[in-house]
Amino acid sequence: MIAGADRLPTGSGRGEKGESMTDRLNLIETIAKEDKFSTFSRLLGTSGANVVFSGDGPFTVFAPTNDAFGKVPDARMNELLQEADQRKLKALLTYHILPEKVMAASLGAKVLRKSVTGQELAFSDIKGLQVNGAGVQARNIEATNGVVHQIDTVLTQPPNAAVTAARATGATAAAATTGPLTTPADVPTSTPEFVPKAVPATESPVAKSIL
Repeated sequence: MIAGADRLPTGSGRGEKGESMTDRLNLIETIAKEDKFSTFSRLLGTSGANVVFSGDGPFTVFAPTNDAFGKVPDARMNELLQEADQRKLKALLTYHILPEKVMAASLGAKVLRKSVTGQELAFSDIKGLQVNGAGVQARNIEATNGVVHQIDTVLTQPPNAAVTAARATGATAAAATTGPLTTPADVPTSTPEFVPKAVPATESPVAKSIL
């Protein structure tokens, strides 16, 4: 149980389904109706982070489960909850939102993407689909203004190991693609100095005319 969770308003989860298109529900409603996202939903409300994706969008939301929030140390959770305006909590939750709709099949196409906060998220599909090292579980839960992907860990804002590693991988790949400039073997690296050939006086046309 998350420390301080008893001070949060109660949610209204109504089931574990929701992986198909929900035409009548927006992202806020789609998240709120899932019991497994009840902590995330309540924290979005108390911090005001849900306002960020209340518009037309589209958006992509990486929604941590209740179990994911259970991994957060009590001291850290208390720090976020007890801040007067919960600005840190809002910033943390907002980091879980992309300003575009990206389905699960396309997430791994880019190593880095920017959240609505402008901070980067790192993606990998080598050992299962992951964002910042967190496993992406239930996927493509669609809403009228975007899509939700369930994750098993609350994301940590940069600097973090996943984003740092992704940046390094990107820099290495770019260097390998560009490579150092080389000179073809048949092109001389320098232009030889031109030295005019001396013409003997006896062979000079001018000399012959004088003779």
